[in-house]
Amino acid sequence: MHRVATEAKKKIYATASVLGQQPKKGWLNMKRLSELAELGVANKELAFQNEEKGKRAAELAIANNELAFQNGEKGKRAAELVIANKELAFQNEEKEKRAAELDIANKELAFQNQEKEKRVAELVTANKGLAVHNEEKEKRAAELAIANKELAFQNEEKEKRAAELVIANKELAFQNEEKEKRAAELVIANKELAFQNQEKEKRAAELAIANKELAFQNEEKEKRAAELVIANQELAFQNGEKEKRVAELVIANQELAFQNEEKGILATELNNLAFYDTLTGLPNRRLLLDRLHHAFASSERSGQDGVLMFIDLDKFKDLNDTLGHNFGDLLLQQTAQRLKACTRDSDTVARLGGDEFVVMLADLSKQPIEAGLQAKAVGDKILAMLNQPYLLATHEYHSTASIGAALFKNHGRSAEELLKRADIAMYQAKKAGRDTLRFFNPRMQEVINARISLEGDLRKALEGLQFRLYYQIQVDSSHHRFGVEALIRWIHPDRGLVNPAQFIPLAEESGLILPIGHWVLETACIQLKLWQEDVLMRDLVLAVNISAVQFHQVDFVAQVQSLVQHHAINPARLKLEITESSLLKNIENAITTMTALKDIGVGFSLDDFGTGYSSLQYLKRLPISQLKIDQSFVRDIVTDSSDKAIVCAIIAMAHSLNLDVIAEGVETEEQRQFLLDKGCSHYQGHLFSKPLPITEFDALLSQVERLKNE
Repeated sequence: MHRVATEAKKKIYATASVLGQQPKKGWLNMKRLSELAELGVANKELAFQNEEKGKRAAELAIANNELAFQNGEKGKRAAELVIANKELAFQNEEKEKRAAELDIANKELAFQNQEKEKRVAELVTANKGLAVHNEEKEKRAAELAIANKELAFQNEEKEKRAAELVIANKELAFQNEEKEKRAAELVIANKELAFQNQEKEKRAAELAIANKELAFQNEEKEKRAAELVIANQELAFQNGEKEKRVAELVIANQELAFQNEEKGILATELNNLAFYDTLTGLPNRRLLLDRLHHAFASSERSGQDGVLMFIDLDKFKDLNDTLGHNFGDLLLQQTAQRLKACTRDSDTVARLGGDEFVVMLADLSKQPIEAGLQAKAVGDKILAMLNQPYLLATHEYHSTASIGAALFKNHGRSAEELLKRADIAMYQAKKAGRDTLRFFNPRMQEVINARISLEGDLRKALEGLQFRLYYQIQVDSSHHRFGVEALIRWIHPDRGLVNPAQFIPLAEESGLILPIGHWVLETACIQLKLWQEDVLMRDLVLAVNISAVQFHQVDFVAQVQSLVQHHAINPARLKLEITESSLLKNIENAITTMTALKDIGVGFSLDDFGTGYSSLQYLKRLPISQLKIDQSFVRDIVTDSSDKAIVCAIIAMAHSLNLDVIAEGVETEEQRQFLLDKGCSHYQGHLFSKPLPITEFDALLSQVERLKNE
């Protein structure tokens, strides 16, 4: 019985694989089982629909299986014969065992279809009526099954015949090479009929032929079969109602026990698949939404508040990309355990997918402020727990999380809406620097809506040529211009000039930064080509900002080489500005990319230096020629001692590495003079010129040249 259940489960997993889904315990290919059940019925009918000899041979096979149930003391000998037949069925050689197992499997498979409960009832009814109510074919089968119980043991002559019949049965199917060969063919045919439905008609015919030949290979066996039929007819009605019911009940109990066991297993597995995450064992989204609805109803009745916390692991993708998804799965499993340790049994911890978890706390205070404080205490506990080191196999890994929280009250009664608001608050937590907790408020929704609208306009801007490049001059300590930085501007048809601080982060998150970045680089190369043909401007170096996503493209080097060659520019006049944070994502690949571009003449400037993690160890390995002091340090350089110290350190570091240093955001003469005194002799800022469109920029340079010549 266990073996059959195992085979059934294997078929379920195979069906799940065909559907393109991960095999999951409990899935049942009902169509397949239905076909197999019909095939099993067809096999039985084939055995009885043959010519007279074929029908009687099939009846003899059925009778032999139940022969051991008959003895002189009906109850005792029947039980002994059942045991003897079971032992005979499983103690034969491999062919006999397989034939018996296949017979059992075919019977049990017939009851595992979409209407298994209905068919069990129908089969019990059919079995009861087989002995007296069926047509001649079905009546003989039932009569033969009942008659065999007393066939061999009612008198000495019957006992002798039963013994002869046992010997005959052994001889009939297994005592010559031809019969063994055909038994093997029958086993193969039955297996193919059960599991290879594509050729069922052909193999059914082969089985019918095999059955005919097995029973009638010699005249003596045909004579014994005829004698057995006659004996069976005489004994058909000698059994009492009790004995018939005992036999039927044995079969029914076996089948019902199997069905109950299977239904219990399937129900458990289907419930787990429907409502629980397979990786962590936590409730999934469906179960979470169901519990949220119950929590809403409870909150309305009691007046107590609740909170939904949306938890996202910070930089989880980096772990998958560096160590692999197996380590990512380990982190998710340990995170689930830690979240459960931080909450009560009455709380719900769920996994929505990926690295997203949700914690639902119910039965908080009736006062919103007090409920918020209770939620914050749990949130802080979760943050502290998730900030502890993880042991992933042999790796120690540090991670943090960002949490967004939304209280039940004043946020409607829609579970999806509450999830959405907690999600919005979570992104505010990430924006605030990660490893923190933020509560949703209506102002967040307004910001999100505006952001969605801006993203839609940004997509149209790329198609509608709404972007422009503005140019800002770079000068040395003698006010001589030596370089220019190209800065993108968005001229919106309704909003006007959109600040880059508004749309650049949005472009990076949406993936639009790649086509926008390529447009900027190509437009800059076109302008650089024009300046090369102008004697007054051919010495200008044009700096172009490159985003981290753009820089880490696999074919970025090829893109730059193609633009340089296509526009026939001098690569020594092109400088790419890269932020230090973008390099640290993959320092080795960054060095390889920069070295390849430096080999063709392209220069590099390290932008926003000092705002991230700065290290001499990697600085000395990078093929850069310039450090750029961020304007945040320049703004208060005259009055702020910390800014002064940082700027002095950057200048000293640049000199120690033989790098040029340039300060951006220089707006006053006092700032320029301080920088000059400390050793910085290159500047950029409104003190010299604000960023200008190309026509105004060219006019400015022409004016400067005229004044210089005068």
